[in-house]
Amino acid sequence: PKASRGICGADAHAIAGRNYLRMVAAGTSAHSDHAREILHILHTSSADGNYHVRDEQKLLRLALEWEIPTEGRDIYDIAHEVAEVGLQEFGKSFGTQLFLKRATKERQQVWHDQGIEPRAIDREIATAMHMTHMGNTADPEFLVRQGLRTSLSNGWGGSMLGTEITDILFGTPTVRTTEGNLGVLEKDMVNIVVHGHDPVFSEMVVTAAEVKELVDYAKSKGAKGINMVGLCCTANEVAMRHGVRMAGNFLQQENAILTGVVEMMCVDVQCIFPSLAPLSECFHTKFVTSSPIARIPGSIYIEFKPETAFDQAKDLIRMAIDNFQNRDNAKTYIPPTKQTAVVGYPTEQIIKQLDGVTNSHLDEIGSYKPAIDAIKAGVLRGAVAIVGCNNPRVRPDYSHFEIMKELLANDVLIVATGCAAQVATKAGLLNKEAKYLCGDGLRRVCELAD
Repeated sequence: PKASRGICGADAHAIAGRNYLRMVAAGTSAHSDHAREILHILHTSSADGNYHVRDEQKLLRLALEWEIPTEGRDIYDIAHEVAEVGLQEFGKSFGTQLFLKRATKERQQVWHDQGIEPRAIDREIATAMHMTHMGNTADPEFLVRQGLRTSLSNGWGGSMLGTEITDILFGTPTVRTTEGNLGVLEKDMVNIVVHGHDPVFSEMVVTAAEVKELVDYAKSKGAKGINMVGLCCTANEVAMRHGVRMAGNFLQQENAILTGVVEMMCVDVQCIFPSLAPLSECFHTKFVTSSPIARIPGSIYIEFKPETAFDQAKDLIRMAIDNFQNRDNAKTYIPPTKQTAVVGYPTEQIIKQLDGVTNSHLDEIGSYKPAIDAIKAGVLRGAVAIVGCNNPRVRPDYSHFEIMKELLANDVLIVATGCAAQVATKAGLLNKEAKYLCGDGLRRVCELAD
């Protein structure tokens, strides 16, 4: 029989708690390091550089929130100071995360009373690693509590920082119509897939693909043009800002190469299968890695640098175009499946949509009040967020879709991102026809807000 405790005396609860907390620390480090990279890019932004401030109003609002002076200052001076304050959130010696003040007073009080207000992001990660090191915490309650604190440093720290600064640098998303699934690949075009999570890289590649000189070069090689598509969270980023179509999510990255029509898959960080390198060798696909965080054997490694980013992106596009002639048509097959999706709903866009159904004579515009009122009245039963990857242990996308379908039928509004958003795309849940899968209450809200 199995022993009830490990050789050191730790029971199953302690072991599970330690493993859980280490996974939380790893996830927090990944999301938050993404934000750190974006903040460093903001700090290097300039009017004549590769990276610019695209949403000045959001930058000014954030500066006001952080009490950074703006009057009479150059927009890039403000941007650089905002970046410096944001970077302090990772390692400051005292205080808690600045964005906690965005939560309701009641929620802030709960965090305070429970002692889980997150301090510096890096401190919470280090604390989690220290607590789970040999000979430290074995009480599962306190391991879970630190998991909550570390998670809050992610959600209200790194992830929120990443979202805000990405919008400032690349523009706050607006509503766009796009398509999703492997059917977005084109047999007579140069297909380039951007994959990963960091828009610092993908934004440059997408922008370079629109340069007329390179489009003409692709045509000179026998292609009809350049077809940019996205995978995983990078797909969401470029879809919301450029309308770039989404080839799929986590478990479809190998399938994209298996179509035989991908000239290049270029990746940055996170969710990248090491199998892509040997798989690409079975086809003509160039598999390019770009970050020291994600070094993969067998890839073409070209480290992306902010100061030369656009020139590097153009070089990658040329490499993909030159590879078009190496495609083996005997090995190609593009599944005909794709769905239309309407995407691009940051908080600003959601509020703008709700303003359209607000009685401005009675209520203040610019808030979530119409949605909250619908929940209070029982027309909607609530709202949930569905995020995250699919899992090879179950049929791809099955769990996500079944949960989404059931929630919609029961008048629950869904906010989706990550791989879950691409599941919704492929299932046809991100277009207006999906209202017929909704319960009566949610369907009425959809029709009213349209």
